[in-house]
Amino acid sequence: MKAVRVPKLKAEEVRRFAERIGAKDKDRYVVCRGDYVEIPIYDGFEKYFEGYEIVEQENPVFAPKSDLFELLKNKIPKELWDYIPRRYKIVGDVILIKIPKELEEYKKLIGETLLRIHRRCKSVWRDLGKEGMMRKPKVELIAGEGSETIHRENRCLFKLDVTKVMFSVGNQGERMRVVKLVGEDEIVVDMFAGIGYFTIPIAVHTKARRIYAIEINPDSYHYLLENVEINNVENVIPILGDSMHVTPEGVADRVIMGHINCHEFLPKAIKALKGDGYVHYHETVPEVILERPIERVKRACELLGREVKIEGFRKVKNYSPGVVHVVVDAYIH
Repeated sequence: MKAVRVPKLKAEEVRRFAERIGAKDKDRYVVCRGDYVEIPIYDGFEKYFEGYEIVEQENPVFAPKSDLFELLKNKIPKELWDYIPRRYKIVGDVILIKIPKELEEYKKLIGETLLRIHRRCKSVWRDLGKEGMMRKPKVELIAGEGSETIHRENRCLFKLDVTKVMFSVGNQGERMRVVKLVGEDEIVVDMFAGIGYFTIPIAVHTKARRIYAIEINPDSYHYLLENVEINNVENVIPILGDSMHVTPEGVADRVIMGHINCHEFLPKAIKALKGDGYVHYHETVPEVILERPIERVKRACELLGREVKIEGFRKVKNYSPGVVHVVVDAYIH
């Protein structure tokens, strides 16, 4: 098994080069031996490292396998391999994973294996879905301990308890997309703020004058307050209550409707605008009726005597087979 032997001062440069051309052997660690570093490479790439010594490693240090399927397939019957999860999400130092009922008796093994792969994580929770309009998580502890964590994303901190509130790692791109749209001195109304999914990035990364963050779930509101504090932002006005009743009218330049089942709230969002402004409306919709979110926005504007221009319509992510999470960017005047 070959490796490139380089002086320590050149090690980082050569390692990056080896990775860039696909030469670095991912199954072995880079090791330091005295004043030199051995960077493991695949056979056949020796010619790309002229000027450096190529050595045959006598005692290679192998990286532990990090693929969940590979680690589990020898411990779970072959007829169940198709049920082994290939995906899971890490929120802070907590792992969330969906495990089908066919693997019920192996859930503890799966959890313990994940903790061996991700040594910085403290617990693994089985994701059993969400309940109700507040989307309260249904979870089960299968390994480790602890449910409260701090998730770091784009220089923002999100404190939460995975047994009480949800956090969608897959919405990160949408959160930062909206951040780039918010102009200086804007007033924003976040109608379904949760723990601050949109509110905190806007407060941290923009010069918005004020952000009204409305949340009905007391658990989410508790963490919204904590996240305002730990991110050291001062332009957020948290409001505990039902957006149908507490959304301020005539104040906003931009309204965010981040809940995926909120079309009944569209009139409230439009009334929150102080004049011309934007509404970002989210919905989950079957692909066969993909235009439904746009039609709902247009209908709500028509009923209120407002004009609307649809400036954007995009998929945020897949939600379930045949169903997508989309967002409509509507300019209302």
